[in-house]
Amino acid sequence: MSIQRSTKAPLPIPRQPLDILLPIPRRTSNAHTLNLLRQLVDEILDKDATYSITFSPILCPVPKAEGGGKNQLFTMKPHWWQLEDGSWEYRDAQRNPENAKPQGQEQLQLMAKTVHTLSLGILYIENSIIRRKCIMKIEKLLKVFFIDIDTRMEPQIRFSQCHPGENPKQGNEHFVVAIRFLILVDQALILCDEYLDERLVAQVKDWIREQIIWMETSEQGIKAREKPLLWYHAIMASHYRLIDRTNEIYAKTSFDQWFKIHDTPEKTFADVMKNDNRRHRCLEDLQKLFIISDLTRIPGKKISTEIQTYLSDCSKYVKSVEKGPVEEPLEDNLRYFAKIVWFEKILNTWNNDNTGQIYEDEPDGKGWEGDWTTRMKILWGLI
Repeated sequence: MSIQRSTKAPLPIPRQPLDILLPIPRRTSNAHTLNLLRQLVDEILDKDATYSITFSPILCPVPKAEGGGKNQLFTMKPHWWQLEDGSWEYRDAQRNPENAKPQGQEQLQLMAKTVHTLSLGILYIENSIIRRKCIMKIEKLLKVFFIDIDTRMEPQIRFSQCHPGENPKQGNEHFVVAIRFLILVDQALILCDEYLDERLVAQVKDWIREQIIWMETSEQGIKAREKPLLWYHAIMASHYRLIDRTNEIYAKTSFDQWFKIHDTPEKTFADVMKNDNRRHRCLEDLQKLFIISDLTRIPGKKISTEIQTYLSDCSKYVKSVEKGPVEEPLEDNLRYFAKIVWFEKILNTWNNDNTGQIYEDEPDGKGWEGDWTTRMKILWGLI
C-alpha cells in the first residue's frame, strides 16, 4: 500500500510573540517598564497557582521501577504524525496537536516565567508588603517544583522527546529543548537569592548540581554536548553561573569551541537553513548564542569585541533569510524583523553606543494576534 505524503501546511497565526529567552536582565529606572511590572506582579499574587510536572494531564507512562514515574518530566516529539496504516511520519515544523497537548514542559515554563517575574518584583517594587509577598510566593513555587517529595521534578530528564509510536518510551538528547526555561530560574536566583530562605536556596542549588552531573555523564547529555546542541551549552553555562557567580569559564570554553567551527554566519546557520521553518530556527539560535555570550562576561567587564562583532554579523545575516515552506505567508517581514530588533537592542546596550539606533519604544505588536505580552514588554525595558 502506497502512502500519500502530506503537502506542507502553513503554520497557524501565533497568538503572541515567542517567549524570547534573553540574557540576565539589566537594571532600569524606566517608569513605564516598572508600572507594567507592578501590574503583572499584582496579577500573579492575586492567583493561588503553583506548578508541578505532576499536575500535568499527561504523566510519564514509564513505571517508577524502570526509572520513570510521575516525578519524571515527560514530553513527546511534536512533529510526528500517524498515518492510516499505523506507521508514523515526520513532518518538519508541523506540530501534531495530539502530541503537543499540555505536558510537564508547560508546567515547567509557567513556573520559570512566574519565578523570574517575581524576582524582578523583589528588586524593583518599593512597596515592602508587595516585595514580601513576592518572596513568599517564589519560595512556595520553588518548594513545590523542586523540593516537596510528592510534586518535585527529578533533575534527570530521561523521558523527554519520546517517539509517540515507540514502546517502551525513552527520551533523547533533545531534552534540552524541554528544560531550556530553567535558565529563567537560574537568572531569578542570581538576581535575588539573598532575599530568599537560605536553606531553600541551597536545596535548589543542590538540585541544579545534580542536573549538571546528569547532563555531563548520561548518554543523553553526552550526545547533546557532542552534537553540539546550543541549548545544552546555554543551560549548562547558566547553571554554572548560578552555582558560582564568578564562573564564566564554561560559557567561554563552549563559545570558543563553537566559534572554531562556526566563525561566520553562513557556517552558524548552515544546518537550520535546511529546515522548513528556517526563520524560526535562526531566531532560536540567536537566543542561545546571546545567552551563552552574555555568560562569558567577567563580572564588571564588557563582553569581548570579537563576540559582539560575531553576534552583530549573525543578526544582520538572519535579516536576509527567506521564508521556509511552512512560513508562507504568515511569517511576514513585519513579524520576523520585529523579533530581530530584540537582539539588535541587546548589542546596542552591550556596546553602550548611544550614537546608533535608539530603541526607546517597545515593539507595537503589529502583525500579532493579542499584541505583545505584558511580560515581554517588561523584558524589553530591562535590556
